Amino acid sequence: MTFWTRKKTFIIATLLSLGLLMGCNVSANNTQASAQEKKVKSDLESKVKQLEIKSVKKMSYGDLYEVILSNNDIVYTNANTDFTLIGHMINNKDMSDMTQARLDELNVIDFKALPLNQSFALVKGAGKRQIIVFEDPNCGYCKVFRKTLEQMDNLTIHTFAIDILGDDSTIKAKQLLCAKDPAHAWDEWMLRKTLPDNSGDCDTSNLDKNKALAEQLGVTGTPTIVFENGKRISGAAGKEALEEMLNEIK
Repeated sequence: MTFWTRKKTFIIATLLSLGLLMGCNVSANNTQASAQEKKVKSDLESKVKQLEIKSVKKMSYGDLYEVILSNNDIVYTNANTDFTLIGHMINNKDMSDMTQARLDELNVIDFKALPLNQSFALVKGAGKRQIIVFEDPNCGYCKVFRKTLEQMDNLTIHTFAIDILGDDSTIKAKQLLCAKDPAHAWDEWMLRKTLPDNSGDCDTSNLDKNKALAEQLGVTGTPTIVFENGKRISGAAGKEALEEMLNEIK
């Protein structure tokens, strides 16, 4: 082996060993961070028992930790869990809402994975654009939202009926689901307060399935609108807001 070959081999071996050492250091740092995050989670759960914590993550801001709750809400604490900070973190450089951006990231839904067979569809025009809506028949904001949907075109509305506002919601939801055309019956009730003439004694098991799905997705109010890109809006969004969200989808 020549001098230059031996030197080249030595350099490569040295670089490899450094890479391995750096890899070990990174791995050690990750393990340490993970252990600290687990400790923060355990300590905070013991101090604030009403918090149902999904995960804890060290942030890049000093001693601050992001705490994601079971309903995907976000709170913050420090390494010693001396406090629980509730509120939105604003970036002073551009005044962007960092907490909301993180919430949007956490709340993205896989549109294609949703069980559309548990919903009913109302097609407006060509129906090429699609949204999913979780609604309760007694929801006042849902009725306002339906008036907005009347102004929309080229839209398919997949409605997941849920009965979260009491026993009367269950009675009405069952009647509407047992209609010959539930999609149009739902519109007639929401817009014109006309219920179908039936006893609601058909198979309405989708109500329970939809309620479980809403809980799984962190849907806590109606209407909740889900778009094809997985983003969502809660509340009676206006036409301009809907069009803006729909235009984001390629």
